[in-house]
Amino acid sequence: MTRPMKKFLMLIFLSFILFTQSFANMFGTTGRIAGKATDASTGEALPFVNVIIEGTSLGAATDLDGNYSIINVPPGVYSVKASYIGYNTVTVQNVRVSIDLTTSLDFKLASTELTTQEVVVTAGRPLIEKSATASTDVVDSKFISELPVTNVTDILQLQAGIVTDNSGGLHLRGG
Repeated sequence: MTRPMKKFLMLIFLSFILFTQSFANMFGTTGRIAGKATDASTGEALPFVNVIIEGTSLGAATDLDGNYSIINVPPGVYSVKASYIGYNTVTVQNVRVSIDLTTSLDFKLASTELTTQEVVVTAGRPLIEKSATASTDVVDSKFISELPVTNVTDILQLQAGIVTDNSGGLHLRGG
């Protein structure tokens, strides 16, 4: 065999390998689950519903029109769950996924009443303000009402760092 003939055969062989590889990529080995999530009573599309394939890390969230699509699902039989806050969770079992096919699966979710216990939050001021860059003191109306004072100057004189001079003026930290 001549050298140009060997090059030609090698080129044909490489072309065949590239063609079969691209053919295999075009026709994969996974399937897809797609559908729509709607409200069972009104039929309106539900956005942001979580749709997951149980036992896997595969899932998707519905778009604003309620549509979802889970791609690259290995062939097999699965349980698919749709959950949304304020709605009952729906699980569909025995969902069959085949190679190169889209399995259509729509969810109709029924609304439910959410009940929670009352939460009481009590605000409080920490004893030490870690973010303060200088010493501060907060005087509220309750504290002032308990003091034996008659005017604002009397209140200020009781605070740390404030002193009065002989003429009755106030000095703040020596200023």
